[in-house]
Amino acid sequence: MSEERHGIWRAVGFTVFFLLLVALAMGSVNLLQLAVFLLVIVSSLTYLLSVFPGSRFFSIAVANFLALYTSLFHFFLTTNFSSIDAELGVIGFTMPVLGFFGGTWLQRKSIKSIVLSHKNSDIGIRAGAARWLLPVSLIGIATFFVPAGSIPLLWEEAIFFLAMGGITLVVMVVSKQVATFLLDVGLLFESFFLRIESLIMPAFAFLTFYSMNVMIFGFIYRIIDHYSSAVHFSISGVVKPISFSESLYFSIITLSTVGFGDIVPLSHVIKAVVSLQIIVSVMLLLFGFSEIMSFSKSRPKANNSEARKKS
Repeated sequence: MSEERHGIWRAVGFTVFFLLLVALAMGSVNLLQLAVFLLVIVSSLTYLLSVFPGSRFFSIAVANFLALYTSLFHFFLTTNFSSIDAELGVIGFTMPVLGFFGGTWLQRKSIKSIVLSHKNSDIGIRAGAARWLLPVSLIGIATFFVPAGSIPLLWEEAIFFLAMGGITLVVMVVSKQVATFLLDVGLLFESFFLRIESLIMPAFAFLTFYSMNVMIFGFIYRIIDHYSSAVHFSISGVVKPISFSESLYFSIITLSTVGFGDIVPLSHVIKAVVSLQIIVSVMLLLFGFSEIMSFSKSRPKANNSEARKKS
């Protein structure tokens, strides 16, 4: 299996996992809506990978955008059109999706040329690529002015399909601009993940020092409390000895300076140790991020020098 194809399946697998999280998070979605949602995702990936070959990041950007659209549609439907039947909601959901893919099919040649030339493009959102969001947003915002529960169901259904039809028409007409926008987003993701990949080792080293900080101070809290005759912590409002797992948990929230308040230090000794950990932790975060940023800036220079030696 080639590296490119392996990367495509890896990206598709991540996207499917992400979309399953979206579907499961919507606990009120019935089986019909879930089946249609997954069918739309699988069909869209298959369509894009077959019509626009070499468009891995474009395909994944579209799939993730569909997940965002699904979340917004669910909010839109439950907030403004809660009386709509599930079957009608499914039809309304698929209308803009079919409009987009219908538009991309009609303009597939020009979109394909953009997709295949993405490696020679500058990274960044092109001017005007997101203008289509304005009319789509205005249609969605307009539905919030519909008086909920005070109009007949037939009128509510008519307004719902009118809004979804307007969004479908806009998306279909400007499908090339939508595709360009999603391609730009895919390029940005590609650049971001490539930079993240080069920072795995320094990030791992930073997490090693981070975990050492958590464990060392967690052990100190446990040792002081366990081998002392006094009780040094109040846990959920109860003054009692701290357990081993609770000491590590307290060390983590102290290091992050979150301070939920469920575990409170009482003695002066523990308060002094907590103060010391906060100072050490802040210094660790500052120097750790500084080292990671220095590594990220020096890495391109090292790669360039290696490339010149090879040449």
